[in-house]
Amino acid sequence: METENFEITVEMRKYDPNLNYAIGWNRFNLSVLGVWPEPSKTTFLWRLTSASIFWTSTIVTLLFINAPQTADLILNSSSLDEAIENLSINIPIAFAVTKQIVLWYHGKTLKSLLVKIVNDWNQTQQESERSLMLKNAKLSRTISLFCSTLSYLMLIAFISLQTYANMARASEVDLGGLLHPAIFPYDTKKSPYFEITWLGQFIATILAGISYSCFDTFHAVFVLHLCGQLSVLRSNIRELAEIAKRDVALFQNRLGYIVNRHEKLYKFAIIVEDCFNLTLLGQTLISSAMFCMTGYRMITSMSAQEEDLPIVGLIFYMIHVIYTMLHLYIYCYVGETLLVESTGIAFSAYDCEWYDLPPKKAICLLIVICRARIAFQITAGKFCPFSLELFGAIIKTSAGYLSVLLAMKNSPIEE
Repeated sequence: METENFEITVEMRKYDPNLNYAIGWNRFNLSVLGVWPEPSKTTFLWRLTSASIFWTSTIVTLLFINAPQTADLILNSSSLDEAIENLSINIPIAFAVTKQIVLWYHGKTLKSLLVKIVNDWNQTQQESERSLMLKNAKLSRTISLFCSTLSYLMLIAFISLQTYANMARASEVDLGGLLHPAIFPYDTKKSPYFEITWLGQFIATILAGISYSCFDTFHAVFVLHLCGQLSVLRSNIRELAEIAKRDVALFQNRLGYIVNRHEKLYKFAIIVEDCFNLTLLGQTLISSAMFCMTGYRMITSMSAQEEDLPIVGLIFYMIHVIYTMLHLYIYCYVGETLLVESTGIAFSAYDCEWYDLPPKKAICLLIVICRARIAFQITAGKFCPFSLELFGAIIKTSAGYLSVLLAMKNSPIEE
């Protein structure tokens, strides 16, 4: 019933301009993938179009990249270098498809969360509160644009590197100069099979890059909005003592509102956690693996005594490493921000002038402090909360694994 009321409100009002500023880029990217959970009422044609886009993009990526590359890994990879080269592309693209499927699977739940975000903007009238929300909205947009830009740069570098490599060995017997070395059940060297396959891999690569990036930025939108609402709640708590001096009954009503609002925000955090925690666990493990494999490829390529590595290759490797760890850093940063803001409720209650309140009123604040000690968390599969401390630990562990790979670089893969 609550969700239905929210939907009615969204239908009657337009998006707040500040909300459009925060989520506009995510809405565009997710609409390209067919997984945008539109919070307002949608037509049957809109839902049919989104479903068609989703299934088409998913099937194209699986058929043109993941399945053929997996076959190539099993049948043709005979050394550690070949296996790492295959997995360094196949794993993130497969995980990008997984992210897209997760967004589609949780579409209704994410829609309800978006509806609540829309109503938070529509119902907030005080300028001080809107400025606190806008601060986090600006950060959401900055993260979205920066990650998307880096994703596009990486795609350009990768496509340029592959095209350069294919042109350099055009006279040799290869897999037809495709973007991704793969095995297909037909001869990709003949026209028009080559053109169709190359175009399919090109489109799938672009879609995978968008999916890999926008999932993380969309998650950041939810968490940072939650942080903004907690900031507003902290501001309300600091005003309680002044309210009690003027009107005790108003103090009771305001305190009741704060307690109920805090509980609603806690439920919001639980829903976000339930939707994303398993995927975030996979992201953590894959980021560690990708840091190792991409770092290995970059170091071994730079130390090779063969032809000079083209500058675009070095740029791609560096962008790939930065891109991989940036997305993990985003999770850890927004997780740290959520931890700080949620536990900050207790500090705000303590910092208000509680000593001027009657004893019974001050005890109410003590209960708020005790409840706020339970921090809101975004975890990796319920195992550990995301924080900057976790990010540092992952970097150290990944660097250790990288040193092991470098020590094994001349060892053949056991059959």
